[in-house]
Amino acid sequence: MKKAFFSTILFLGINLFSSQIGVNTDTPQATFDIVLPSNYIKGSKAGITIPQLSGNQIEAINTIGIRSGTLVYSTGASSEVIKDVTSEGYWYWKNPIDKWEPLLVNAPKFFYSPSVPINTSLSISSIDLYSNYKNQFTTPMASSTGSTGSIPTFAANQLEYYVTWYDNTIFNNVVINSNGVLTYSILSTADTSKPTYMNVVFVVKQ
Repeated sequence: MKKAFFSTILFLGINLFSSQIGVNTDTPQATFDIVLPSNYIKGSKAGITIPQLSGNQIEAINTIGIRSGTLVYSTGASSEVIKDVTSEGYWYWKNPIDKWEPLLVNAPKFFYSPSVPINTSLSISSIDLYSNYKNQFTTPMASSTGSTGSIPTFAANQLEYYVTWYDNTIFNNVVINSNGVLTYSILSTADTSKPTYMNVVFVVKQ
């Protein structure tokens, strides 16, 4: 019995530590390749289940040495005061700086910046478009009954920033840096008594 047990463990070890692992296939085409069984019946359960944890459980994971790309499924937003996990869905560990990020599979390719006041009383001024967006999305002033109370956001380096229109009789030297900080000048001839605005678009990097 001891000899048989040892042989089984040895046999399993050789398969587990091969360069590629296949499930329902003898010829895996990736590091881990899962194929439907040949006798699969339409309507039967299929797919891969990722570990499901609460938002608080994900926040409590010891991330020392954790690999970037580690994937989990959150069953709800974390209730921690300082948190990364703000909604149900897939979340992955990015790095010690950005921490847990949402896997936004069906995320839009672009969206408009939330409302931001523009100061025209100074000849030169700036607006942190990214901080304004993140603050408004994570702490909205009102939300529907039963909602999580916050909207998932992208990291600053996951976005590109564009101004698609501004009044060139008022603004000049309009520039946006890679962190989403907009700087602009007010023309000396500008009529600042009338209301004005800019169209700002955020594009999600592919």
